[in-house]
Amino acid sequence: MNSITVAIADIDCERRAGYERLLQGKHGIKLLTNLEANIEHCDPHASGNLRFRPRKNASVFENEVARIKRLKPHVMLVNLDMGTDMDQALLLSLRCVCPDAQIVLLADDSVDDDDILQALKMGVRGYLKKESAQRHLSRAVKMVGYGETWVPRKMLGDISNHISKFKVGILAGESGCSKVFH
Repeated sequence: MNSITVAIADIDCERRAGYERLLQGKHGIKLLTNLEANIEHCDPHASGNLRFRPRKNASVFENEVARIKRLKPHVMLVNLDMGTDMDQALLLSLRCVCPDAQIVLLADDSVDDDDILQALKMGVRGYLKKESAQRHLSRAVKMVGYGETWVPRKMLGDISNHISKFKVGILAGESGCSKVFH
């Protein structure tokens, strides 16, 4: 079986390096990273391959999207708090430049379940709390890479309720139930 290629999208290079350390050497996972871009982002005076260096006229956000696009991962780990429009724009931009990549969202407790459900609607295939990354990150990456979904058990009820409401809305619209009951 081929290794699952993984890239980590995070504009905080120290945090990204921490997640990379958790995945390095894990069986079945090939970590994609361009060290020149990591060094350049953390140390603007570092030299490296110009192809991988961030553009001076682009934002950190744009450079991160371009970096991930060059790497072409099968699975992307995206560290967002989903609380800002910029975070949602980053997620959508990554989805656009790597439409076939599976996304695992890394978030902390400040992100509420509605934001996670919104991310799932946007194509996220997994969600992992940052504090459980140490124990579950490589397993979550593998499961999502194999086509599974990875979410905390406590969210399954919310997801099921959301799907049920969606199905009821479709059925009501198709069967004319709304005319009968109104």
